[in-house]
Amino acid sequence: MKIKILILISSFIFCCIHAQVLYNYPTGQDFYEGGRQAYNNDIQKAIIKNNLKPCAKTEALFMRFIVYPDNKVKYVSDDDSDAVENNKCMKDKVLEVMKDMKNWKAAELNGNKTAAMFCTLFTDDLLFKGEFSEDEFSKPVYMHKDKESNIMKFRENFVKCFDATGYKSNIDYSFTINFDVNTKGEAGFFYIDNESNLEKFNKMVVDCASNTKKSYWKPSYYKGVPIKQVFRMPIRFNAN
Repeated sequence: MKIKILILISSFIFCCIHAQVLYNYPTGQDFYEGGRQAYNNDIQKAIIKNNLKPCAKTEALFMRFIVYPDNKVKYVSDDDSDAVENNKCMKDKVLEVMKDMKNWKAAELNGNKTAAMFCTLFTDDLLFKGEFSEDEFSKPVYMHKDKESNIMKFRENFVKCFDATGYKSNIDYSFTINFDVNTKGEAGFFYIDNESNLEKFNKMVVDCASNTKKSYWKPSYYKGVPIKQVFRMPIRFNAN
């Protein structure tokens, strides 16, 4: 029996983990009552209430939070120390705003409330206008042998790295690997949806999606400020 590996790369998105916390909200569920629009509206109300001002320089910071079953929210500390230090004004302002946000909505799984994460790229455009300027974004660039390449080269390198020898199944198997590309271009914060029960298999998935000496990333930018981006890569094994 031969196993074929089919890899589908999704587009870049904005928006490892303790077993009791979902990596993201289940499809169709919102982390805030009224959805993103209500969330953005309440952010702007908090900005006005606290008389907060734009940062002295352009800052942009990707931040993760966990909403717990009791609807309380907690910031997830970021190990990208450069990003946090270079955007300290933004971080402090967002954490101040979060104190006035009251309508958090816990995720539900099988009818039970459960802790789950959500993430947002915070900028003064979002805080004060409730929007981003799409023209100001630049996506991460995949580098291979010191030359700019594209997502197809990343997929090609992943396939070459992934050795399916010895992993056989009589049924189709699919999973999704999620990871960040941080402001240094480093791949990290790996999380596998529907992961295998084979530790070596899961390690190979992460290793093949990681930076190497020959292949790495240049980070994404917003208005010239390096920002974190999230990748979501569905993978499917077809057994035949």
